[in-house]
Amino acid sequence: MKTNEKTSKFFKSFLIWFAVFYLVLLGIEKFWGKDEVETITPENAEIVLERTKKSVVIGNLVFFKIENKLDKTIDFISPCEDQENLKVLRVVNDQTVAISNDGFSHCNGKRVDPFSVEPGAKYQFSLRDFNLDFFSEEGAYQLEMKFQAGEETISTTSNTVKLKDAGAFRLLFRAIVSKPLFNLLVFLTRILPTHSFGWAIVIMTLIVRLALFLPNQKAMKSQRELQKLQPKLADLKEKHKGNQQMIATETMKLYKTHKINPMSSCLPMLFQMPFLIGIYYIVREGLSPHLDYLLYSAQGNLDLSMVDAQFFGLNLDLIPVMPTSIILAVLVGGAQWGAVKLSLVAKKRKEKKSDKLVVKKEGVAGQMDQMNKVMLWVMPAMIAYFATTFPAGVSIYWLTSTVFGIFQQKLVNHQLDKPQVVKKV
Repeated sequence: MKTNEKTSKFFKSFLIWFAVFYLVLLGIEKFWGKDEVETITPENAEIVLERTKKSVVIGNLVFFKIENKLDKTIDFISPCEDQENLKVLRVVNDQTVAISNDGFSHCNGKRVDPFSVEPGAKYQFSLRDFNLDFFSEEGAYQLEMKFQAGEETISTTSNTVKLKDAGAFRLLFRAIVSKPLFNLLVFLTRILPTHSFGWAIVIMTLIVRLALFLPNQKAMKSQRELQKLQPKLADLKEKHKGNQQMIATETMKLYKTHKINPMSSCLPMLFQMPFLIGIYYIVREGLSPHLDYLLYSAQGNLDLSMVDAQFFGLNLDLIPVMPTSIILAVLVGGAQWGAVKLSLVAKKRKEKKSDKLVVKKEGVAGQMDQMNKVMLWVMPAMIAYFATTFPAGVSIYWLTSTVFGIFQQKLVNHQLDKPQVVKKV
């Protein structure tokens, strides 16, 4: 029963923290995600241009969705070549005023890439390089675009998107988490001999993990100490079976006797959560010009043309960051499998060293094998699948962080499991 309880605790802890991390990301995406679109375009329109969010916080990218309802391909020519092809309009007193009259006359290294949309297809569009130029003040905005459909030129206007200032919480998060991490990523990319974006992500991840080493170490040790108490906790539950108040009282006494705080393994993880979320979003966006507002004045702008986006055959493509390849996703899942395998091996080793006999009750062995299979195969497979939906840079961060965590877990296991040598006086 002892091994089963430990395995169950590890599984629950792993599942809970993974779920918390992933659900927080999903919650943020939902909170700041797509709103229901109100379109001003007629239903029989040939080309539909819609915002993807009703309101956007200043500093974030403003996205639009283009849907081609024609039976032929439409082409968009960059306004850097012909500025009449795109206009940014600001809505003032129910009237629109063009604010991009000369904004594209000299792009000066910035770009708006041309693109084509096949019949019946959709395309997501943003002014990534010009986001801060046109969407930096509160107000209502529209986009007017011209497309070439064969010899015909078709003009369409989007519905209104509202720009709003960041709230106090977001400003605090940017100041404490986003700005330091983004500036660190830019600094590392700038000073590396090859200006490798991939290696900058790896080094930044290691720096963050080292900065969080002590709280994470404390959490790991606390979790292992709690695991050691599981047999005594099981005895308490058996001794005071049915008396929940006595079980709670005796459990707290046991924690006090062994000087263990059950919350000590949770608080360090909660402390790390904002940084994990921050590094996810920073790496996801890459070195995009729309994030220049996060740069410290001493940093200056980064010349993206000198940055090496190739990393071991992967094209990280800074604008935008490309999705994770299958190979990288498999590596992420494999690293997670190794982390789980390490924990299971440690349990088996400790089982063999135990002097007590483990009495296997009916169904316990089967339940333990089932949980082992879930931890060894299902969870890493889920993580590998999730990795395929992340940008490649995020998977590089995740892989680096997991490998670092494996070595840190080995260190914790060595410190707590090594035989205690008593010196004779």
